[in-house]
Amino acid sequence: MTAITSPRRAGIVLPLGGLLLGAVLGGSAAADPLDPFGTHSVLERGDSGHLDPLGRECRLRNAPLSLPAAVEFALCRSPATRAAWAAAHQQAAALGVAESAWLPTLTGTGSETWTNGDRVDPVLGPVVATEHTSDVAVNLSWTLFDFGARGGRIASARRLLDASAATANRATQQTVLGVVQSYYSVVAADASLIAAKTTEAASARSLDVARGRRDAGIATRADVLQAETAFDQAVLTRVQVESGTHTTRGALAVAIGLTADQALVLDPDPVPREVPALTGRMAELIAAAERQRPDLAAARAQRDAAEADVTVARAAGRPSITIGAGHDYAHIPGYPRQNYNTVGINLTVPLFSGFSTTYGVRQALAALEVREANAEQIRLAVSQDVWNAYYTLASANQQLQATAALTKAAAESEEVALGRYENGVGTILDVLTAQTASASARQQRVAAELGWQVARAELVLALGRLSGAEPLASGAASP
Repeated sequence: MTAITSPRRAGIVLPLGGLLLGAVLGGSAAADPLDPFGTHSVLERGDSGHLDPLGRECRLRNAPLSLPAAVEFALCRSPATRAAWAAAHQQAAALGVAESAWLPTLTGTGSETWTNGDRVDPVLGPVVATEHTSDVAVNLSWTLFDFGARGGRIASARRLLDASAATANRATQQTVLGVVQSYYSVVAADASLIAAKTTEAASARSLDVARGRRDAGIATRADVLQAETAFDQAVLTRVQVESGTHTTRGALAVAIGLTADQALVLDPDPVPREVPALTGRMAELIAAAERQRPDLAAARAQRDAAEADVTVARAAGRPSITIGAGHDYAHIPGYPRQNYNTVGINLTVPLFSGFSTTYGVRQALAALEVREANAEQIRLAVSQDVWNAYYTLASANQQLQATAALTKAAAESEEVALGRYENGVGTILDVLTAQTASASARQQRVAAELGWQVARAELVLALGRLSGAEPLASGAASP
């Protein structure tokens, strides 16, 4: 006897599939079929100030690159930001899976079988025949009550979604900080190159003066050799700085999501002559950071999820009530056709599970302790971040003022020393000392400007508000 399962089950299976599809989609015609529970709304109402980068087209304008444009492009293109958003979407889908437990499950089975060949009938004896057997069934199962297990799983998934959204926000802020650091590193490298070229030109001028005095019989060869040494050192420094500019530009291109060989022309805002003073009270700044920091919000959401997991663990040892219903139709030749409905209520009472429920609760409580300790550790770290960033920016403000006076005085000293040497009053050692001090002052000024730009971003990041380049507008980082 040969049994063949026909692929042509359209008579039963396709209508059954249509019935199930209508049951699933018919009640949610007004909802988004891709998100019937609206679990992604948490991501849409986030406070990061930027759109979800997934599925967006990232474009870089063909113009000198400003810091806001660099930040906007990086938030759309950065792999770290996109990965964080993708993880948040994954958790949003997990919440949808948990919320689907509120709805019944509907399953259907169907088959059609043709049997051809010799067989033995219980009544007729040996026969040769072809038989057609049909069977279709639809079953429904719905959990009515489970002592909080279902609600606990949903609450845990919702808190984890909040944590994922906050983590995506934190990744956004870290991306912004990385772009700010890379952007102003390029600006600083360009300024360092200008300073190095200025030092090289000053050394060349001193060398020309020394050679002229030697040719006139006023200076010795030792003066020329010292001037040549200073000039060669200046040339070497300029070459090294030029190499650094290429490195920083490659780092910026990668930071915004491009290959390192991408040519970038920057359009930075100049450092203001007067920087605003910091007037915020530390206690108020720390309190604001605790309200705004997304990493602390994520830790607290994970703690809340652990609390919900305790409810789920405890409910595992409690009864559950489900309702079941079904319809079955079967046609077997030689037997009466079966066409009947079933409905029933099932009560499941766990009697003994080998103490797995007990240890499951203990495990959930321990996990809750871990999450609470982690949230407290992050809260303390937030206060330290604000403290460090605040005084780093305060120091950067003072360094800007100090280097402004330093570069001015060093430049004047360099001119005076060279003038004295040309007039036969000073020595070449005085000139070289003044030029070295002036070159150092220019580099210190560049470092001070870079430190001030980065310190502003780090303070805004410590406060939990670094979602774009706008907060770095002049004065905005002074709470």
